[in-house]
Amino acid sequence: MDPTQRRVTSLPVYTVADGDIFAMLPPDERELIEQKIRYAEYPAEYPFYSPEDAGDRIYILRRGRVRLYKLSPEGRTLTLLVLEPLAVFGEMALSEHWRHDSFAESMSPCLIGTVPRNLVRQVLDRPPAVAMRFMEVMSSRLHAMERKLADIAFKSVPQRLATVLLSLADTRAVDEAGDPPAVVRYTHLQLAEMIGSYRETVTKVIGEFRETGLIRIEEDTIYLMNISRLHDLAGR
Repeated sequence: MDPTQRRVTSLPVYTVADGDIFAMLPPDERELIEQKIRYAEYPAEYPFYSPEDAGDRIYILRRGRVRLYKLSPEGRTLTLLVLEPLAVFGEMALSEHWRHDSFAESMSPCLIGTVPRNLVRQVLDRPPAVAMRFMEVMSSRLHAMERKLADIAFKSVPQRLATVLLSLADTRAVDEAGDPPAVVRYTHLQLAEMIGSYRETVTKVIGEFRETGLIRIEEDTIYLMNISRLHDLAGR
């Protein structure tokens, strides 16, 4: 088998897609919810909220990628999770007494829907299946963050970088042009922030990946040349 064609059966730890949290609603109620969701296009690096912000809505990611991250007192950035469609974020706004405890920012042009807090509460108060689905999403999010923290604590930078490259690229199949899966428009600093490392270290490891044939770089694109070896390195 071509090493670029290995299929992935589960989403890697650094990216999360929640699915449709309103899927369990009856069709008429779901249509009513959809009519009240306000969608808008946002550019890359758009800030949705910051720590201590009081929100009154949750966000639904339909297209693009959004990252949740924290800043240290020294100004270092740690990306907690990268969200992919469909995903929800800003769930802290469901409680009037809670405030956001992280930053949320678009990583690419995005299509985002906003749902007022009161409307989400009404939905969660009615069909138990919807509330259970929301709990499953939050539990999955917590599990993903715990696994990422374990990666930072126990895995080397090459292992973590292999994991995030697999997360960010579409490794399910080679595209129609026959090119290998690719990661586009992420700087070494952004990759370092995703894996809890330094830009200089990531630059060094990327150079090693190139020398050993794991990746190929053309302009701002990283092509994954050997999916099987990257999976082995990532420990998956």
